[in-house]
Amino acid sequence: MARFRRKSAKKAKKKMTGESPNASLAAMAPIISAKGIFSAIHQQVVVPQKSIDYRPSDKLVLVILSMLSGNQTISDVNWTLRVDKPLLMAFGYTKCPDQSVLQDTLNAAIEENVEQLRGVASSLFAQHNIFQRQFMGCSEPKQLTLDFDLSAQPSSKLAQKAAKGFFSNRRNRYGRQLARVSVAETQEVVIDRLYSGNTGSCTVFKELVLEMEKALNLNDPPTRKQIRLRLDGGFGTDRNINWALSRGYQLLVKMYSGNRARKLCQSVKNSVAAPTKTQQHNAQPATREVCWLKNGHRYWINTRQIAIRIPNTKNKNGYSYCVIVTTDLTGCMSFVLADYDLRSGVCESVFCQDNQGLAARKRRKHRFIAQQVLMLLTQIAHNLIVWIKQWSIDAIVFGQRCDDWVKQIEQKWQTDFQTPESIFNKSIAMLDQRGIKRFTHQLFALTGTLTIKNGKLTRIVLKAGYPMIDRIAIALTALLAETNVEIALGKT
Repeated sequence: MARFRRKSAKKAKKKMTGESPNASLAAMAPIISAKGIFSAIHQQVVVPQKSIDYRPSDKLVLVILSMLSGNQTISDVNWTLRVDKPLLMAFGYTKCPDQSVLQDTLNAAIEENVEQLRGVASSLFAQHNIFQRQFMGCSEPKQLTLDFDLSAQPSSKLAQKAAKGFFSNRRNRYGRQLARVSVAETQEVVIDRLYSGNTGSCTVFKELVLEMEKALNLNDPPTRKQIRLRLDGGFGTDRNINWALSRGYQLLVKMYSGNRARKLCQSVKNSVAAPTKTQQHNAQPATREVCWLKNGHRYWINTRQIAIRIPNTKNKNGYSYCVIVTTDLTGCMSFVLADYDLRSGVCESVFCQDNQGLAARKRRKHRFIAQQVLMLLTQIAHNLIVWIKQWSIDAIVFGQRCDDWVKQIEQKWQTDFQTPESIFNKSIAMLDQRGIKRFTHQLFALTGTLTIKNGKLTRIVLKAGYPMIDRIAIALTALLAETNVEIALGKT
């Protein structure tokens, strides 16, 4: 009986030119390769699966590429990545497996692979994080704010560790809970952990803090004094607050006990009106009443506490009560309230960007380990976009200092701006104003023609009809200045 013979792979052409709907994403290939983002996955993650046409780590990388290219589900790979050969070749691949093959690799992952991916995410964060130069590089000690939050991840009732829990406006819904620690200023994700759907915030707080200390190397108490944990009421039990204070952290947290908050707020006689962020933006009258508590609850160290009363017709007393606890003993009340109000916007924004830009909630796996792998790949993709944005801004700022590079830009790009310096500032502002969704659905989704020689990207011709294409082209030119990749604009 004749043996089955696998067809030998065709030799790659020395030069290939083709059009890609994600040409701007392909421009990131030399940068990602130089920074060693994907090579860390190849070196550290070993999924127990046979390698025939693709390594298991290659399939994990292709899942990240599908996220960056704006795919909503893994099955979309068949309609996007598999037919986008120029994009694949820019990242060193000649073809892409079927979506079912990617699913099999996720399902084949074991607990050890989850730990390996956590190590990859932590090592990449330690190497490329943005906040470190802002936090460690200052001559004066600067306080770093970290936000803790939980987000419901709906799933099938039959999924592993799916349980009824808190799902906003969805009663009797099954799912899991995603716990996250993020940097407030840069919106980088430090820690992501997945739990069963009935897990509460207070039960996972200590585990998250210990994992955060490993990721940020917070071994000594003096360093922890520069870290402020900003928490909602779910984390604000007496045990959690005293434990965090005993370890030397600064806190801005809402008190957990509703009954205690009600009694403390009712003991206040003189209060003042303080508008919320929404009321200030819409020029509406303030309905929130606040006051410093003179005899607040006692904790491990001295704290200050703000009593807050908000009108609520559903309650018997007609009000809702809460107490904000802070270790800031000098700040004014309006500053403390405004700072805590920012917490809801930052945390919700980080989760929302992942759900909209990376379709985090739409990628669901029955196996809990497979879902954890997807969660960690999403974390890497999220941080990668944040770093690419900062790398581009840094490249433009550095390019402005080089007179020769500025002259080349002025000669190459014919713009309507009066001075070359203005377009650099506008390009920086354009990048700074865009989040995860705008990157995956717009900045990484520009159609263009790629030229690849000997397996390396050498030239990108983007269509000139896109909005703000001149600012995007200058950002790409600055980012790729050291990679010898030419950026040009063609006809629409």
